[in-house]
Amino acid sequence: MLAQQHRRRSRWILRVQQWDEPRAPYPNLWHEGMPRHVLAFESVVSRMRLGDLVAIYYPASQRHPERSRKFLGLCRVVGLRRADDPRYGWVDLEAAHRFVPPLDLGRAPRRVVLCCDPGWPEGDVALFRAVYEAAREAGWSPLPEEALPEEGGGEPARAEPRVVQPSAERPPALAVRDAAPQPPERARESEPEIFVGAAISDDRRDPRNGTWLAVLSLTEGRLRVERLEPTSRSGLHALLRDPDARLLQARAIGLGFPFGFPLPFAERLLGGAFPDEGWWALARRMERLPLPDYLMRLQEFREREGSLKRFTDERAGTPSPLSRDGPDLAAMAYHGIKLIAEERSRYAVRPFEKAQAKPLLEVSPMALRCRLAGEDAEAAAVLEALAGTAVCPVQLEAAARRACAG
Repeated sequence: MLAQQHRRRSRWILRVQQWDEPRAPYPNLWHEGMPRHVLAFESVVSRMRLGDLVAIYYPASQRHPERSRKFLGLCRVVGLRRADDPRYGWVDLEAAHRFVPPLDLGRAPRRVVLCCDPGWPEGDVALFRAVYEAAREAGWSPLPEEALPEEGGGEPARAEPRVVQPSAERPPALAVRDAAPQPPERARESEPEIFVGAAISDDRRDPRNGTWLAVLSLTEGRLRVERLEPTSRSGLHALLRDPDARLLQARAIGLGFPFGFPLPFAERLLGGAFPDEGWWALARRMERLPLPDYLMRLQEFREREGSLKRFTDERAGTPSPLSRDGPDLAAMAYHGIKLIAEERSRYAVRPFEKAQAKPLLEVSPMALRCRLAGEDAEAAAVLEALAGTAVCPVQLEAAARRACAG
């Protein structure tokens, strides 16, 4: 069974721009109208496997209008390599089928997507299937392991995504070419561990100073705030989608909003019993649910059932995610679940996934504040409590302290 799972391939949609600038530090390399070596973010490369099938989409381009906003063909992943810049990795491709002329489906991928995990958004799966079937109609014959399941029959289970590792640590068939040697164990132990946290706004207007991002380094049992900045929800979304070098180094990212709802309300949104695929069915529903409809169903449920709590809310002593009383946790959950559903292919949402990608964790700044300094404590008292805690005391520079106090 394990060998059979490893033969099952994922399907990707990549938007690949040809870089004609010879001075570009990392130009994508093309051959006969198809990409052969593509630079991608490490968060994407780390989830790819050799043999994965990729639909190549060419984004808008004034220089190449004949292929602009069209699918160029299908490729297979034949190599994964580190780039000089740790934020990126190289994906080596071989052409499986080229569309002549390029295929215009009238639809564009929203982003780099992995589109055939169980429960993946139906629009992405349908878009990849349309490209795949068009290639077959044009005469392409897929390999046996590249066959798609029958429509409506469920997507095949996928083996756990593999993080790119040095070739010495991987089986020969999955070795990463040109892998850089790892530093000695002692050197790695001396480097700080990076963690990221963010609290988002419940304001519909999405003000910049309503959402904050913090980057912290852990060294010898002490946390130091390296960076503290307002981002807005849309800015946080952009950083999750295209993380900078420091965010790429993070061991985990904690997000200060509810990732889910009490089961009765989740089933109310889904219109039936909670399915086997679980949280991702709810996330897909939230992606398609307009905010006014969500708030109307929330109000109807609260009038009948009240603001039920989850088990974690009871244990932490925090309000229900259906609460709308300062802060509006129900609105935060709506915006937050949609945000992380958008970036599913880059992260593993705990505890709903066990993939070896960077974990996203639900955290509660409110619960920590109450535990350390009391519910009504002023900002200065909370900062002093954080600096004096016995476990991982927090060190803030003067600028970060002023931002928190303000």
